[in-house]
Amino acid sequence: MRRFGSRALAAVAAVLFAGGLVLLWPRFRPPAAASEPGARHGYAAEIRPILATHCYSCHGNQKAKAKLNLESFADEAAVAKARKTWKRVYDQIQAREMPPEEKPRLPVADLEKITSWLEALLDRPDPGAPRDPGRVVMRRLNRIEYRNTIRDLVGVDFNPNAEDFPSDDVGYGFDNIGDVLSMPPLLMEKYLAAAEKILGQAIQTEDRYKPAVRRFEARSMQLSGGASVPEGDVLVMFANGEGVLPIEIAQAGNYVLRIRAAGDQAGGEPARMALKIDGRPIRVIDVAVSRKEAKVYEEKVELRPGSRKISTSFINDYYNPEARPKERDRNLILDYVELVGPVDLRNPEPPESHRRIFVTKPGLSVTKRQAATEIVGRFVRQAFRRPVAPAELERFLGLYDLAEKQGDSFEASVRLALQGILVSPHFLFRVERSSGRLNDHELAGRLSYFLWSTMPDAELSDAADKGALRDPAAVDAQVRRMLKDPKARSLAENFAIQWLQLRRLETQAPDPKRFPLWDEKLRAAMHDEAVLLFDEILREDKSVLELLGARYTYLNERLAAHYGIEGVKGPEMRRVELADPRRGGVLTLGAVLTVTSNPTRTAAVKRGKWVLETILGTPPPPPLPDAGELKDETDEDRKLSLRQRLEKHRADPSCANCHKRMDPIGFAFENFDAVGAWRERDGPHAIETAASLPDGSSFHGPVELKALMLARKDDFVRCLAEKMTTYALGRGVEYYDASTIKAIRTALAGQQYRISNLVLEIARSYPFQYRRDRGSEEMKDE
Repeated sequence: MRRFGSRALAAVAAVLFAGGLVLLWPRFRPPAAASEPGARHGYAAEIRPILATHCYSCHGNQKAKAKLNLESFADEAAVAKARKTWKRVYDQIQAREMPPEEKPRLPVADLEKITSWLEALLDRPDPGAPRDPGRVVMRRLNRIEYRNTIRDLVGVDFNPNAEDFPSDDVGYGFDNIGDVLSMPPLLMEKYLAAAEKILGQAIQTEDRYKPAVRRFEARSMQLSGGASVPEGDVLVMFANGEGVLPIEIAQAGNYVLRIRAAGDQAGGEPARMALKIDGRPIRVIDVAVSRKEAKVYEEKVELRPGSRKISTSFINDYYNPEARPKERDRNLILDYVELVGPVDLRNPEPPESHRRIFVTKPGLSVTKRQAATEIVGRFVRQAFRRPVAPAELERFLGLYDLAEKQGDSFEASVRLALQGILVSPHFLFRVERSSGRLNDHELAGRLSYFLWSTMPDAELSDAADKGALRDPAAVDAQVRRMLKDPKARSLAENFAIQWLQLRRLETQAPDPKRFPLWDEKLRAAMHDEAVLLFDEILREDKSVLELLGARYTYLNERLAAHYGIEGVKGPEMRRVELADPRRGGVLTLGAVLTVTSNPTRTAAVKRGKWVLETILGTPPPPPLPDAGELKDETDEDRKLSLRQRLEKHRADPSCANCHKRMDPIGFAFENFDAVGAWRERDGPHAIETAASLPDGSSFHGPVELKALMLARKDDFVRCLAEKMTTYALGRGVEYYDASTIKAIRTALAGQQYRISNLVLEIARSYPFQYRRDRGSEEMKDE
């Protein structure tokens, strides 16, 4: 399904309705359950006259701005075939962008009539066409999903950084959107390296334990007695004497002492070398080789922890000046000493990850191939999140066979097969091959990655194996169970943080001169506050409206001091009841107020835009190409308050329409500085927070604005439902999803807006449980 681009939307907003961006919310909302269009309001008798009075002058047969001719829709059947077009019309009416500001306003009765008619039209599936669950492409696991899936599959916490994997692209505000999760060749190379690293850590092979080897040059010995002289790389002992090596032993055990030595041979016996440990004789070694045939001599010794002394002595010096030159002088030549060990330690106990993978092992009744088949078969079933055909399994067992033929150990051979699984598209992607209704395993995958950002657990997989997920009651039971699991915190960490646009907090850089108290601890506490607030609402199954109106939050001493709240001590985050109504809910989170500010000052425009996009789902169109920036560099500008500078900026007609929607909302938060601390003044200027929306609604400060939003909660609930549905489906919400969103909103209103019902309704929905038929994959929007 092709996407309606933002540039086209901007053109519709600017041309179709002449830039009349004048209202934020409708004054009147239609009933929760709208009737069929023809049942309550007839198109020909009631709707066309309204359009003729207010729309046809710009969008009719004589003139069709933005190439939109509403007069051409002769009857309701024609309207029903162009739902996407009429969804845009509905959005413009809802935002009061139609009619434009300079045109007469819609009377209240006409407004209620046309909005309820359009809602009923959009909520009703097209009687002449099959329901469309939307197009969901094969989706690659994003970085978070990959990390969590590896953790649950292998038992290794592999946290990929920017060097391991490039950052994931974002679509519709989220990083789990299939259309943007590409697979460049570089990333495939990263997955190959990651698989090797992960399994190298998870699996203990036979040669994992290698004794430490410490090497000491003989020239570094502490010498006593006799005459010893370094010659090149070796030490030559010309007379009886001793060389001592002091060494620290950390672990008791058996060690191997290796000494590379040779002798200048003379007399009737070879040069002899005596070994001692802490003065205790160990062995006398005959060194019967010449310098050209130097040899390594080994002796196994037992050592206790602590400071030890290893002594090597020359004990049978000989010199006969009457003998031939080559037989005249016996000397001992030492090259190096090595200490290896401890050597008798067994391989350490395999880690939990190893035991998780190797569920069986070869034995008298089980061949290596049989054991490998069971191990690899179980692993690939879990990794692919579905049953695996025998031919698929054999492909990976072929890697095992190859490694075994090359002489690798059983564990190393199995590891190679598992590496192949971890770079398979069936692991790296969420593959759905059904047409129409998803099969149980595909539905289990959607549930687990929606709620947990990871693979299904054993219970959910077992339910899929039994075909139980075709029972709606079983799906509900699984959702409720999963919401109680600690892994459901991923909804707070992944959905909520992205919905609130708080990943930008990581890179926000407030000016240290203007905000000297800002530091990394404050940044971390702000992030955790947002996660913990959403997580409590989820864990306790509270109303989603508490996201706006909660009278509690999570603070530690650092963040509480920043907010001016007393009585919170220590670095741990804890739940705190709020006595000050100016705080509470997502609108006044320090993280939100910081990411919607500039580095040096607040930004009422950014804060207003954030509320429109994130809380109400009514984003303003992109600014026109020639729209100016807010400048504050002149001396005259510096004398003005931020509000006065914005009003000056808004005097430009190209900027006024959008700013009428954004600025009043932003002014409500001006008492919060650019890092979310409360203030009464902005430099020499008193802060003014009183404002009015284009529809005449007035408020003063954040408390009254929150109250106004809660009184008009339908827009927030709709926006939240659309955002979470986008996250759950991995695609944007389209015009044909209107009935799904309406059903979710209606169900929430009937269940005290509990957040579990929001999740349940999404999991029950047609787009979540179905996939577009392959035969209709090429469906085109009209």
